[in-house]
Parts: sequence; structure tokens; C-alpha cells
Amino acid sequence: MTSAWRLWPRSLVGRVFALYTVTLLAFVIAGLGLFYRYQFAVELEEAQLRAEALSAVMLPTISDSAVIGDYDTIRRTLEHAVHHSSFSSASFIDLRGGVVRAPRDDAPDVAPPRWLRDSVAALLYDTNLPISVGGHDYGVLRLSFAPDRIAGRLWEQTRIALALGLVCVIGGLALIRFPLVRWLGKLSRVQAFDEAMRSGRAAPAMLSAEEAPLEFRETFEVLGRAAASLQSQRAQAAVTLGAIADGVFTLDGEGRVVLANPAACAMAGRTLEQMFGRPAAEVLPQVYADASHLGRWTGRRVTLRCDTQPDVVVDTTLSPILSPDGAVAGHVLACRDISEQSALDQRLRAELRARESALVALRQVLEGLTPGAQASARTVGSDDLAAISLMISELVTRLQIRGEQLDAIFALSPDGFVSFDSQRRVNYVSPAFTRLTGMPESQALGADERDIEAQLRAQCDSPIPWRGFDAMRHDLRPRDDASVPGRELIETARPARRVLEVGLREGHTEAISQVLSLRDVTHEREVDQMKSEFLSTAAHELRTPMASIFGFAELMLRRKLSAEKQLDVLTTIHRQSQLMISIINELLDLARIEARGGKDFVLETLDLALLLREVLHDFKPPQDRALPLFERRLEPVPVLVDRNKMRQAIGNVLSNAYKYSPHGGDVVVRIVAGTDPAVPMIGIEVRDHGIGMTAAQLARVSERFYRADTSGSIAGTGLGMSIVKEIIELLGGRIALASEPAQGTTVTLWLPCKPGQ
Repeated sequence: MTSAWRLWPRSLVGRVFALYTVTLLAFVIAGLGLFYRYQFAVELEEAQLRAEALSAVMLPTISDSAVIGDYDTIRRTLEHAVHHSSFSSASFIDLRGGVVRAPRDDAPDVAPPRWLRDSVAALLYDTNLPISVGGHDYGVLRLSFAPDRIAGRLWEQTRIALALGLVCVIGGLALIRFPLVRWLGKLSRVQAFDEAMRSGRAAPAMLSAEEAPLEFRETFEVLGRAAASLQSQRAQAAVTLGAIADGVFTLDGEGRVVLANPAACAMAGRTLEQMFGRPAAEVLPQVYADASHLGRWTGRRVTLRCDTQPDVVVDTTLSPILSPDGAVAGHVLACRDISEQSALDQRLRAELRARESALVALRQVLEGLTPGAQASARTVGSDDLAAISLMISELVTRLQIRGEQLDAIFALSPDGFVSFDSQRRVNYVSPAFTRLTGMPESQALGADERDIEAQLRAQCDSPIPWRGFDAMRHDLRPRDDASVPGRELIETARPARRVLEVGLREGHTEAISQVLSLRDVTHEREVDQMKSEFLSTAAHELRTPMASIFGFAELMLRRKLSAEKQLDVLTTIHRQSQLMISIINELLDLARIEARGGKDFVLETLDLALLLREVLHDFKPPQDRALPLFERRLEPVPVLVDRNKMRQAIGNVLSNAYKYSPHGGDVVVRIVAGTDPAVPMIGIEVRDHGIGMTAAQLARVSERFYRADTSGSIAGTGLGMSIVKEIIELLGGRIALASEPAQGTTVTLWLPCKPGQ
């Protein structure tokens, strides 16, 4: 990089010329490259088009000649086709292998370079046309291109373009050099002007150059004005102290004014001729009002009053002028204008007085806001600043405590809040809002309410989207009917599927113009939905036996049935009634368990093995089915359970094991121990070899009224496992299920071991 920089011209003319040369060459080379690429593509495309056109013209003649076997006409046609064309040869190849070929042997007008010829040859391909007349093939017409001729024409055009580009570059450089030398060469005048400045012979006319560019002429004018100003300052500095801002009076030994600079004349409001020879006490009576004789002083502040100008406050210093023998030959009176400083001092004093009054008022206000700090403030007495500091510290502490309380409330609150300033931009976001919407606090802060509205609408997953801020503000307006607007619910799909209650409250301060609140009511909606589904399912389950009872009862009322038929109908009515009673009893039992939450459980420590033997002894399996196989344990297994509820849960599981294995198979019951030492558990495992369940069915086993068998051939209410789940969970345990279709199901009732066992 350094060596390349050394090759760069040193003069401005040379650098501009070199930059123009490089730019011109770059554009010319780029233009030639584009021309070559365009001409290359056009020439090849035209060659292919000419080949197709020529073959189309030749095809009828060659076809007719091939039919009658006139090969002389074919040869003449081929020779005429390659004459003055871009083809190296034209051939006709018949089906018997005969070839009629017409080559072109003359050399091209321009010999192209080898690389160009190879490039053209690589992109051209021979044209082959089959000769077919009346559905009979006679041969193939082949036209072979001459790459030398096509490349020669391209090379000729390229050389012409290169010559024109070179002429343009040389002409452009020749045309630009003259104005560059003429315009930029005037810069050499600056050096001559510098030498003239050093010798004191400089004149602005030395830099005048009408033919120079505007920027150079302005530069020369600035330099000329600077030279003239410098010479003028030299003359002024040699003559007077007029450039001094302070007023300077020179007095003789008797105190008469002998010299005054322009600033001093302006302060006194008189000219030097009017003051010359007059006593200083007469010219400046305010300065000498308290002085009986001329002496020495420093920092005496006086106000000079004059009828022709505003009053001037000056800071005066009087210094004696001593002669060589030590006598006082005169005095120098220096006056510095401090009018602005004096006015500032007065304003500062007024502000200090106002601040003292404000401090007193602030102390009174703070004493009203912090009653607890008044006693401490009285200990500092009349020191208002100390008292105010003490009360402000107390107030800040209270505000910090209040702020921390509010932060803790907002952090723990499940509801999300967003407050907006007077410009309707977000200035606070609660953690719950970020959790509910997935919008980071950094993204929400400073966002416009339209951005928040768009974000919430993008997350909505309901057919009717959120109405937005304008509609909610309209609902907040006073109404004639004094009705209260209802809550507005939206359903979001991101970051999680939720149902949110949206509320808006308007403020009336600059800091808070409105507050948007979000409350997660997903659980409430799910509970409402579960209640609706439960009522619908319960009504459906109860309607089925009720329909049978009603139908058979109506049948008995409307028709006379035989005694045997009546018995059958009454048996059906009795069976359906028992099913209804069973459903109602299990619903009541389940509702009682849920409502009391285990408060009516009579807990006692029982041996689980002994309890299982009792349940199995009392259990009545279906006809032709064996009793469950129980793998006994010799050692006692103490658990804290309700005896009756536990018997009910085990009985329901055993009943399901037999019902859902209609084709037989053993039902095995055993006691198993948990594998997690941190949470000791003991389980009752019931395994059957019945129809089994899929993973989807397993996930719904504990739902009310759900039955894995959809055929209706297996009796049941679908509430048994729901009751088992409620009982086991209220006892502190859990249910584990494992099943394979057609392989059977294993249900394990896990119970916590009694502490200390």
C-alpha cells in the first residue's frame, strides 16, 4: 500500500488527472466488455437462426430430389447453400450410407484468436434435419458451422470497438488536461502571496483569478481579507489601546486627564478632547466622591451615571506612575465594566430570598405529609434545610416502602397490567402481562397502544377478534341507562392457549392516561365447560334407561300383553331402573366425595394385606369365573386409609377387571412396593387378561361416563374409575395404569406408607 501511494502524483493537477484517467479507463473497459458479451450472444443466436432458416428453404428441394434420386441437384443445392454463408459444409446422408457433401474451403477474411474460435465452437452445434416424404425416410440433411468465420466477424467488431475506445480515452485525456492546468495551476499564487506577506508587500490583488474555479476564488478572497485585517490590526496596535475592553484613564501628577482609550470615553460619555486637562474628580465624580486625595486602591465598585447612556457598574483600580526618582508622576485608572455581573448578583440575591421563602413553605408542606417526622424535624430548630432534608428522607423511605409493596403485589399478582402515558405509550409492564402474552418487557416499553393492540389481536384464536382500545373506551362513557359494560373475553393461541379477560381503566394524569388489565380465566372457562359437558353426558346416560322405562311402560298401558310378555317387560323396566339408581347413587357418591374433600373419611391404620383378603373374600365374581388370584404377603403392610372407601375403590377395580375380560383369563392381585426411596409408596396391583386399551383410551379412563368399550355389550355407568381416582387422591395416593390392546390391563393403586414404617 505504501509503495503504491508513492507512485501517486504529488500535485493536485496530477492527482485529478490520474483519477480521471483511471475512471475513464474503467468505464471504457466495462463498456467494451458489455459490448463483447452482447455481440457474442447476438452473433451466435443469429447463426443458429440463419441455419434454421436456410435448412427450411433447402428442405423441399432436397426432399423432392431424394425421392427421384437426383443427387446432382442435391449437390448443387448444398454448394449454393454453403456459398457466402457461416457454414463449413453441407451434407446429405441417405439411408444406405451414401453421402453428398459440399464443403467450403476458402479461408475467412479475418483470422480470429484461438481462444475466441474455441469459445464459439463450444457453443455451436450442427443442424440435422430428417428427409421424410409420404411417411418414408430418405436420409438426413446436415449443416456444419464454420467457427472461424463467425469468430472472425466477432474479432473484427471487437478490434474496431477497442480502437474506438482507445481514441475516446486519448481524446478525453487530451481535452481534460488543458482546463485542469489552467484552473488548478493558479494555486501556485498562494506560495508567492505567502512570501509577500513575510516581507510586508502583500496585496489582495495578488490573489485575484477570474478564470479560476469558484471555490478557489472564494479561498483567495478569504486569504486577501485576512491579510488586510492583519495589516490593519498591526497599525491599530501601534497607535492605541482601543482593542482593550476595560476603560483606561491616564492622569498626570495633579490628577488631570491626559489620555483615555475609547472604552474609557464610552464609560464617561465624553470624548477625549472634552476630558483632556480636566480633573478626574470632575470627570468621574462617582469614583472620587469618597476620596479626599489621590492614592492607591483596588476593587472599588461604583456606578457611573450619564445622561446619554444607561448606568454602568465598574470595578476600579488606581495605580500610581512613579518617576525614576520615586516620585508620583501620575496615575492610571482602570475601570472594568461589571454591569452584567452586578445584575447577576442582584438576581442571585433575589433568588436566595425566594429560595428561603420556598424552603419555609416546603417545610410546612412536608410537615403535613410526614407527621411522624415532625418531632425529629423540631430537633434541628430553625435550620429549614436540615429539617427539609430529614423530612424528605422520611418521605423517600415511605415511598420506597410503598413502591416495594406495589412491586411485590404486581409481581405476585396473576393479573397482567400495562399503563400508558399521556401520549398513549407504554411506561409500565407487570411480570404477569409478559407471562400471559409472551411479549418481552423491553419490546412493550415505549410501544404505542396500536402496537399492543396489534400484538394481542395477532395472538387471538377466536372467530371474533378483540375489539380494541377505541371500542373499550367507548364502553367506559356514561350511559343513560346506567348499565355497566360487561367483561370482554379473548382467546389466545400464543404463547399458550388461554382465555383472557380484558379490562381498561382511564386515568387523568400525565403519567397514566389508561391502564390495560388482563386476567387469566382459562380455568374458569374450563370448569364451566366441564360442568356443561358433565351435565350433557349425565343427562344422556340417564335418558337411555329412562327412555326404556318410559317406552315399556307406555307399551303396557296401550296394549294388552300376555303374562309372559308382561313379565319380560317388567323385568326390563326393573333392570333399567336399577341402572338409573346405580348411576344416580354413583353420581351422588362422587359429588359427596368431591364436596367434602375427604373430611368425612374415617382414617385408621390397617394392614393392607388383611384388608385385601377381606375384600376378595366378599367379592362375587361373575358366573363361571374364578376368584382373583392373590399373591399373599406374610409381613403386615400398615397404611392409613378409610376402610369403607378403600373397599369401594378395590371393588370397583376388581369389577372392571372382570367386566373387561369377557373371554376369561385370570385376574391377579398383589401388593407391590415403590421404587423411589424419597417417597415411600405401597401399591395394590390388579392385572387382567381382557380386551385392553389404547394409549388414547388410557388417557380418558378417569373421565366421568367414559367407557373403553363402545359396543354397549359391557354393562356399566362409566363412573367407577372416577370414584376410585377421587378416593385414592384424597388418601394422598395416585393411580397408575398400563395396558395393551387384546393383552389386558394393569391398574395399580399407590398409597403412601404410614410414617415411621
